[in-house]
Amino acid sequence: MKISLPFDRWILQFKERPKLLLWGILPAILLLILFVWRARNSNADTSEIIQGSIIESVYGLATVSSSEVYHLRVAIPSAIRKIYVEEGDQVQEGTPLVEFDSFGTMKSPFAGVVTNVAYETKETVVPQTPVVTVMDLKKRYLTVSLEEKGAVKVKKGQKVRIRFEALGDKNFEGEVKSVYPADGQFQVHITPVGIPAEILPGMTADVAIETSSKENIILVPVKGIQSGKVKVLENGKVRIKEIETGLTNGEYAELVSGDVRLGDKVLVQEDK
Repeated sequence: MKISLPFDRWILQFKERPKLLLWGILPAILLLILFVWRARNSNADTSEIIQGSIIESVYGLATVSSSEVYHLRVAIPSAIRKIYVEEGDQVQEGTPLVEFDSFGTMKSPFAGVVTNVAYETKETVVPQTPVVTVMDLKKRYLTVSLEEKGAVKVKKGQKVRIRFEALGDKNFEGEVKSVYPADGQFQVHITPVGIPAEILPGMTADVAIETSSKENIILVPVKGIQSGKVKVLENGKVRIKEIETGLTNGEYAELVSGDVRLGDKVLVQEDK
């Protein structure tokens, strides 16, 4: 018995189906590969070389201190007859602080706030230990500790940007007063301008000390620089070029030399 012609065609189509499926899927796979390649080399992963100004800064976490602090001490043991103040009291110049058996009444040398009372009435004071501390909360400065690499760039008179986390994104200005070594560290004394009264000694601030600046220079995105090289997208192709950079602000670096131009698109690394 012979198989009918329609059935023969059905058998032939069944045998050819894997090939048809393969030829149908292959273009889709190629299109997917092309889409992924374009996505990885699209503008979303590039940043242009631009022209502008750059300010190089040294960053650190600074601490607020008072520039006028009085610690009441005695030279010999003496009993306390009376304490006139408590912690948190506002005092004026000449306000009585403590009365001693041996020295009489000691007074505040300036206006401020009592920040510490270490003894109680009738106790005997140990020589050279603070009995009462008075601090002028209006006269404040900041200190920041830096490593050698940052400290060598800092000089007296440089501008400082100051930001207190508790006050949000509001920035304040300051100026470097001095740089000096202390206990193996390098301290920078900063004089702030116009910081509000609620900023108290002991609080901290992020500071950026402006160490150098340049204007109208070519800037390369830092995220695109790897070991002195950048990947530039030219006519759909990626070309690796060597460059030399100068000042940097964390986002851009000054272009000193290299075969790149203003407007070139540089492949950058995405933040993880």
